[in-house]
Formats: sequence, C-alpha cells, structure tokens
Amino acid sequence: MKIKSYLLIILIVVSVAGISVCSYLNIPSRYQEYFVSVKSEPVMAPLLKGATAGVYPWTEVVEEPVPEEQAQKPAEPPARVEEEPEPAKPKTFTLVDDSYFDDAVFIGDSRMVGLSQYCPALDERATFFAKKSLTIYNIQKDAWVEVENGPKETVFDALSKISFSKVYIMVGINEIGTGTNERYHDAYADVINRILEIQPNALIYINSTMHVTKEKSDGDPIYNNGNINVRNAALFDLIDWQHVFFLNINDMLDDEEGNLNASLSGDGVHLKGSCYEPWHQYLLYNAIVE
Repeated sequence: MKIKSYLLIILIVVSVAGISVCSYLNIPSRYQEYFVSVKSEPVMAPLLKGATAGVYPWTEVVEEPVPEEQAQKPAEPPARVEEEPEPAKPKTFTLVDDSYFDDAVFIGDSRMVGLSQYCPALDERATFFAKKSLTIYNIQKDAWVEVENGPKETVFDALSKISFSKVYIMVGINEIGTGTNERYHDAYADVINRILEIQPNALIYINSTMHVTKEKSDGDPIYNNGNINVRNAALFDLIDWQHVFFLNINDMLDDEEGNLNASLSGDGVHLKGSCYEPWHQYLLYNAIVE
C-alpha cells in the first residue's frame, strides 16, 4: 500500500510539473489573455483557465485576417487642430503734432464748422466737409458738400476723389429730437461702413456729441445732457479700436458736474470762437499712429 501511495504522489507531482510547463510554454501563444502574474497565481493557472474556455494546448491558433482594404489603406495622419488666432490688441492713443492732420478730413455740423473757423492749426492742414444743422441722416442722403465751380455733391462722392488716412466725425446734437436711438445707431453704422468702403485704410474717429451747459440742459426737455449721453452710448458697439475709435471730447470741455463748461460757451450749445483750443489739444493727445 505504501508503494502505491508513493507512486500516486509521484504521479501527481509529475502531472503538476507537466501542466505547469505546458502552461508556461503556451502563455505567449494561447494563454496570454489568461495570464496575470506568477506571483499572484500558480504557473498552471492560465492553462486551467483556458481549458474552462475550451482552449487547450493542442488547439490551433488562428489569426484573424486583416481586411484587404484596411491592410492597403495608409494610416491617416492625426487630425490637424487649427489654433484660433489671438484677438488683435486694441490700438492705443499717443501724442502727435499738427502734421498728423495733413491727410485728415473732418465731417460734421456747426460745431465742426467752428473748429474749422477758429482753429487755424487744423484748418490750414486738414479738409473740412462741415455744414450747419448737419445730421447723420443728411450725411447719408443729401448732396451738401460745396464743390468749386460745380453742383453740390454727397460726402461719399467727395471722399471718393481724395485719399484720406483719418476721418473725424461729429454730428448728433441736431438729431436729438429725431428718430429713435436704434435708428440713429443704424444710420451712423451705415455711414461708417460706407466710408470704409471708399477709404478702406482710413482710421475713423467718432467725436462724442458735445454736451450743452447746465443752464441749457436743465431748461430743455430735448436738448439736454441726459439725451446726449444716451446717444453717445448708442455708438459704443461701433468701436473696434482697430479701425473705428471714440473720442470723448467732453472730457476736455465739461465742468465738474458733467456739463459743458459755461465759460466756454456763449449760447449754451456752441463753443466761443476763442475756446476751441482744448478740443484741438485733445485731438493731438489722442491719435493712433500705425
């Protein structure tokens, strides 16, 4: 009986060794997916796991053929990720001298007429298309620009004949009681877009509508600084600080309460002839140099 017991033990040991060797030799080909680690389970474990799944050492390993189209098709390059361009930095104002206005045109109402009449430093260099009572709507439609020895023409016709690098605009006071803020905004946008079509390289400077004095503002239900501020604010989304800029000239002309300084105006609306220099200085200190 002892001999039989020894033979059984030897048979078991040999079987275990044989199974372990067989399992180990077939791990790379048949049992790789069942193999974990020799430290965590016996070497024979992959063979036993495979057997439960119907995979034996004598099972033929069949490799799935690669479809011909897939085999011949070259690997596609990784998708190109297009980087979004960085937004342009806003251009900043700098100080210039009066030669900056040699290729500038000023378009506007009676206040711009006064700048032409009482600021020779600008009038001697720049071109002025200015007219009393002008509105943004007149600019759009009417032929009002004086032409020597010829009929009046629209400002767009006049702009198409001369190349300008800077265009300064001031209107707004005469439109306060006319139309809605939206209509005013849209008309202004149309004028700017039309100017840029004619002069694509020009810088457009929107001059804020000038305030009126406190006495005028308090006594007038229409032509007051509250309404002027609303109209100025309606234009802010037209400014991109690349081609179109906003010049708040009221910064130079207002008193501490935000009204046109009474000492600068005789009628509460227009500047005195001797008081245009602050506007001129503001333009010198707020220029864009490419």
